[in-house]
Amino acid sequence: MQLKDLSQWIEAQRPDIEAALKTLVEVNTYTANVDGVDEGIDVLSNMAQQMGFRIETVNARHRLIRCGNANSSKPCIMLITHMDTVHPPDGDFLHYQPGADGFVSGPGVGDIKGGTVMGLWAMRAMGELLKDYDLQMIVSVDEEIGSPTIKDWYANPQAHGADYAIGLEPGFPQGELTPTVPLGVVDKRRGYAAIRFTVHGKNAHSGTPHLGLSAVEAVAHKILKMQALNAPERGVSVNVGMVHGGTAPNTVAGEVVSTVSFRYETMEDGEATRQAIEEIIKESHVTNSDLDLTDSSTYEVVTFIPPMEKTDTSQGLVKIVLEEAEKLGHPVVPIARGGGSDANHVSGGGVPSICGMGAPAQDIHTTHEKIYLPMMLERIDLLARTLYRVTTESPASTIDL
Repeated sequence: MQLKDLSQWIEAQRPDIEAALKTLVEVNTYTANVDGVDEGIDVLSNMAQQMGFRIETVNARHRLIRCGNANSSKPCIMLITHMDTVHPPDGDFLHYQPGADGFVSGPGVGDIKGGTVMGLWAMRAMGELLKDYDLQMIVSVDEEIGSPTIKDWYANPQAHGADYAIGLEPGFPQGELTPTVPLGVVDKRRGYAAIRFTVHGKNAHSGTPHLGLSAVEAVAHKILKMQALNAPERGVSVNVGMVHGGTAPNTVAGEVVSTVSFRYETMEDGEATRQAIEEIIKESHVTNSDLDLTDSSTYEVVTFIPPMEKTDTSQGLVKIVLEEAEKLGHPVVPIARGGGSDANHVSGGGVPSICGMGAPAQDIHTTHEKIYLPMMLERIDLLARTLYRVTTESPASTIDL
């Protein structure tokens, strides 16, 4: 097949694409539904094997789908997707629901099963277009909770060998999802972190506060100092979103548990904010000199996701996407997103990465989640053409702007 025939080839694949999407959506893959997620992974692996792709297991449950020539001199491109969703099996939003107008709804149809199906067919297209290429797609099982069982693999280029990475998270419409709305390609994502900390004081009756030490008072001081770390001009946001402690209104609280989260645009700011918060947690703020007591704290860094930062090479990838979209008459604009994705971990490991190249989706993580199927076919076309150009025009280390 020649590149000029790609659009027609994808349109001919439409029945199989729709069937694959329906099959995956009908499997409940809520993150905590381990059996369902593993079933979805097995179903996808069978699809990939029937297409002639090679399947590898990563860290027990995740799957790496490969095609092309792993020993190629061409750059290795990694597509990034996941199987888990946020929709529980005991909810009301469980099935694939096509509409007469081309819209399709269902749990995970946009985030991210539409993107996963797009990845399979873009890989098939590359096999029709080229003999020498190196392409893989990683499918993780716990992205919705921060990818705890695979994030280290993502961050290690020696483990996956990718030269470039493209995330298949939804292509967010810049407005209401319509057949003509511009979609985004994500060229920057903020990092995200959360720290849970426990402040220790001493319980006492509120009528005799001199016999205790208020952990509530201590955590109040900490919260004010943490909130002062907000720096919107640099894209740093800090929020203490959970506080729990004490036993009754008429007691001096001896313990308070709290969680602070923060977001950042650069790793430098992320590390600096984390260090500042840790120092605030360690610092004592309340003293009872009669009892020779001061508050103390313990803490745990629950999550620390690196940002997906812009680089010259990642902007080269964006340039290719925009040029190919313009040729197709498919409106695409570069956008930044606040939420993290698995592409953040890959980018943090030094691999040029972009994201948001998946299905055109709206209302993800809700019971109204939907995609526009005809535009999803256009996105497969765009994704395949992007892969083709990165493979045929660039060396393994850089893309000229």
